[in-house]
Amino acid sequence: MDYLILNIGWFLLGAFATGFVLAWIVCGEEKSNSTAAVAAAGAAAVATSAREDEKRRGIFAWLWRGYRTYDRGAGWWDRIAWLLGLFKTNAGTAVLVAATGAAATYGAALIHDRYITPPSEVETAAIEPEVRQTTNSTVFAIEGNDRAGRHGAFDVVVLNKSILWVRGSAEDLEKDGQVLPRAELANAVLDDEVRAALTDTREVIAVGTASQEGVATEEMARAERRAKQTAALIAGAIGPEVPIYTLNLGQYRDMCTDCETGGTSWQRPFIVIGVKSADPDTNIGEALADAMTGKERLPSPASYSAFELARFR
Repeated sequence: MDYLILNIGWFLLGAFATGFVLAWIVCGEEKSNSTAAVAAAGAAAVATSAREDEKRRGIFAWLWRGYRTYDRGAGWWDRIAWLLGLFKTNAGTAVLVAATGAAATYGAALIHDRYITPPSEVETAAIEPEVRQTTNSTVFAIEGNDRAGRHGAFDVVVLNKSILWVRGSAEDLEKDGQVLPRAELANAVLDDEVRAALTDTREVIAVGTASQEGVATEEMARAERRAKQTAALIAGAIGPEVPIYTLNLGQYRDMCTDCETGGTSWQRPFIVIGVKSADPDTNIGEALADAMTGKERLPSPASYSAFELARFR
């Protein structure tokens, strides 16, 4: 707490003053009690002396002398006990002062924190990526860093929910519920706007996903085949010098309400990612995973069962 450091002098002064007052009260009571005890002990000594004279004359004088001998010996133990009590009293006073000081400091900090300068609320909302709409797709411009801090920028091109992978298939796509002819797939999914988004990319990543229904192992394999089919379609639309990777995200497993309201579906979407720029030696997989995390309308990699990046060409 910065304000505690800046005002430490006042907190310490208040703690010392409070502790000193309490310690003075406690020690004052102990002193008065000690004085009364000494006076009482003096009076008792006078009375005891008178009784000694009488007891010496009695037939129990020898018993009295034995008691006195014992009393002298016991006096040493009383002195030791007194020293220990004095030590305990001083230690207790020190503990009292320290505890009071700590309580006063904490109380002052708490009052300052709660009533004088209450902290502002911490913003925890997800970051809104830059979004561009085309005729058949939504493009999310995102940026991220790998574990070494190297930077990468990406365009995530997601076809609108009218175009999806056919349920249970890794070869066919449907548009508005109608299966598209395989010979027309490239033209249907890679229109001029999508091709333009991929023209100035350093690398292209073809993404494969599978819906949450079905056996996990089967859906995982289907997502991989979809990624490879996407890569094959892309290969004919970009230059041969551009590297192509496949990214198997596996099975969709985390519902994202916000993600389903922007014209896209994240269960069985057709996704292509363009690597717009990257620092030298950037780990593209790590930077992409970081870029996809914590974004509105874009599911985190944790929403899927895998994140497997592989070279296609």
